Amino acid sequence: MASLGRTYGRPNTPFGSKVYYKPSMGRIIFRIPGVVRRSEKVLAINAKLEAVAGTPDAPATKCKGKPWREFVKCLKYEMKRLIGGGV
Repeated sequence: MASLGRTYGRPNTPFGSKVYYKPSMGRIIFRIPGVVRRSEKVLAINAKLEAVAGTPDAPATKCKGKPWREFVKCLKYEMKRLIGGGV
């Protein structure tokens, strides 16, 4: 379950940073992994998503197998439906 504050993320180096190649900049980037959660609304959305994870009611599961544009459209609709975004 998510909680307020900084998460650890998944570093891929022994010194705790994430390393990846960024083609648009043409160089290797080092960044601190993890996210900072500061909003109760975000935590409420995460809880709803965790509740349906791995079930046929999960938004990504409902939309799988569609071409990319249709998948994105379906995913937006299902997310709004799940979190109460006015649909």
